[in-house]
Amino acid sequence: MVKRIFKLLSIALISISQNYSVFGQTPTRIVSLAPSLTKNVYFLEQQHKLVGCTSYCDTAVANGKEVVASAVKVNIEKVVSLKPDLVITTTMTNPETLDMLKKFNIRVETFPTAKSFDEICKQTIRLGQIIGAESNAKRIVTQSETKIKSLASSTRKDKSPSVFFQIGAKPLFTVIPGTFMNDYILLAGGKNVVTTTKTGTITREAVIASNPDVIFIVTMGIVGNEEKNVWESYSTLSAAKNKKIFIIDSNDACTPTPVTFVKTLERVINLIYSK
Repeated sequence: MVKRIFKLLSIALISISQNYSVFGQTPTRIVSLAPSLTKNVYFLEQQHKLVGCTSYCDTAVANGKEVVASAVKVNIEKVVSLKPDLVITTTMTNPETLDMLKKFNIRVETFPTAKSFDEICKQTIRLGQIIGAESNAKRIVTQSETKIKSLASSTRKDKSPSVFFQIGAKPLFTVIPGTFMNDYILLAGGKNVVTTTKTGTITREAVIASNPDVIFIVTMGIVGNEEKNVWESYSTLSAAKNKKIFIIDSNDACTPTPVTFVKTLERVINLIYSK
């Protein structure tokens, strides 16, 4: 443990002396600690600046970017060794980890969890400003906003289907109001059957009692298909009777970027109103 601390301190002193992180300048070596931010870096066409990512950043990993973190743990030594001038992350990352990185004279930019499509767009522009791709960010946001308006206007105004959107199985976990994923339901002209829980956990009995017209389940490996089979077994459910139980790609649906949001909303609308 003592050796590890000494090693970290040594790296820190070297980092500070060589001034790897020059605040205020456009970064050229970026480490991303969130899959959504990594995707946005790619959408903003700045992947050449990306030097490190998490094990869940599929495209970046496939492109040979250095893996510096899992879903829950960041390898600080590895991050520092990459000499980044910027680390981008979300509030999901342990604050102590971020404090440690800052002590190494590394610029850290934290993005809160987006609660709506509008916040996703604002955060994308902020990211673009930080990494030197503001024009790309504004272009993507404008295109996405235009597409969203078009999609929303295409929904049936005489129908407001009730929707259950499942994002976890054990325990049963659902999309709740006040989250960006709830915007999929609202912009599709639907209404969320879940309005009371603040944590997202819900019982199967409560879902059955609400009798949703449509059920969406994000991919969770084989668990997603298993859950689909369970819901289909309740023959009295409106969604089951009308064959309105669908699997949605979690890589897109659960990732807050303008591009993936548009892609998911388009699929949600098509599935809700398909014959």
